[in-house]
Amino acid sequence: MKEKRYIGIVDAVVFVLLLGILEYFFWRLVFCQTIYAGKDGGYFSDILAYMQEVQGIDSGYSFPYPLFFSYTRFLTRFLSIDYAISFAEVSLNSLAIILTKICFEQFLRRFTKQKDTLLRHILITIGVFSTFLMSMWWLPRFGKYHLPFKDQVFYGTYSGNPWHNATYIATRPFAIVAFCTFVMLLEILNKKPEETPKKKKIAVFAVFGVSLLLTTLAKPSFTLVFVSVAGVVLLIRLFVPKLGGWKRVLPIGLLFLPTFAVLLYQFGGVFGQGSQTEGEHGIGFGFFEVWKAANPHVLAAILYANVFSLIALCFFIKELKEEELYRFTVLFFVFAVFEAGLLYEKGFRYSHFNFSWGYMHGIFFFQMGSIMILLKEVFREKKRWPAIIIPSVFLLSQVIFGILYFRGLYCGLDYNTLLPSPWL
Repeated sequence: MKEKRYIGIVDAVVFVLLLGILEYFFWRLVFCQTIYAGKDGGYFSDILAYMQEVQGIDSGYSFPYPLFFSYTRFLTRFLSIDYAISFAEVSLNSLAIILTKICFEQFLRRFTKQKDTLLRHILITIGVFSTFLMSMWWLPRFGKYHLPFKDQVFYGTYSGNPWHNATYIATRPFAIVAFCTFVMLLEILNKKPEETPKKKKIAVFAVFGVSLLLTTLAKPSFTLVFVSVAGVVLLIRLFVPKLGGWKRVLPIGLLFLPTFAVLLYQFGGVFGQGSQTEGEHGIGFGFFEVWKAANPHVLAAILYANVFSLIALCFFIKELKEEELYRFTVLFFVFAVFEAGLLYEKGFRYSHFNFSWGYMHGIFFFQMGSIMILLKEVFREKKRWPAIIIPSVFLLSQVIFGILYFRGLYCGLDYNTLLPSPWL
């Protein structure tokens, strides 16, 4: 008992220490973004329009997702707008990291047959923070020579950690809970009804429904991909009795109704007859045309953003059959890629490539699931060392690139090019 308590205390201290270090630097980055918003200086971000929305100033954009703005508006009762925005982002990002740690611990608990060790928890903590530090590969210019994408570091390649966008960060804690609890619901469907306690079912149902609604109220980018892939999965299970059947699947489907109502409100306001925008509205279909406009090297861009996860998939492809979470993670990523590639907004939003935000969630959860499946291999008694070492090298590379990318933003460089901002 004393050893278990010691492991828990040390694990908590290490986790809190790393969380404090990361969030301190993230807080300073966000605070600088707010200070320089709309002024001559660096720290280019999307924060100016969000600050105007919180203050009730017309920004020229429509934001039918009130959670982040309501939260920040409440904080302005006690703090200036700069500190309120910074605290809102940092607190939501911290919550996402804490929830991811819980998710990792719960998922990996069943794969530790041997005696629990401090090393196991430290490795999980490293995996969690890697998820929130990873970024796309980006390569600097060498004199007059440069590799494809010219100076484009972010646009068209993208990252699971776009530190310049507050509303994306606001979605993540609730998206993580929705994602993980939905996988738990699928695992419950895989069992006989009597094998899962009723209280647990009710708890998982409630947490899933609320978290999905909250993430949609924060920004619909995650939800648009999630409801597509979840809908297909549930539809298959609906007509296959051994995979659940309609009596067990239908109650899960009902949990989506509040979220669908919010989505109708959000997209009705943006694309409907009462839309504030002029010109053409609606959703269009194309074959990666908007993505190619952002970056003509689409396949290379996908590789740059997901090199670790794709390499891990090559080694752990059998886990798709065994692990519901990993299977849903990969499926979510596939849907995210094709929604970003095939759908676009008509009118002046065409060039904004807003469906890329769903793809960025796809990157994040693909990385998250891949790290968990890698840690599962690490915790096996009979380890496959090539399956550990080779993906780990690529994981380390993306973490290093992520830290260097964050450092560039921290120094005030443009988030797309890592060159001095036009304002500098």
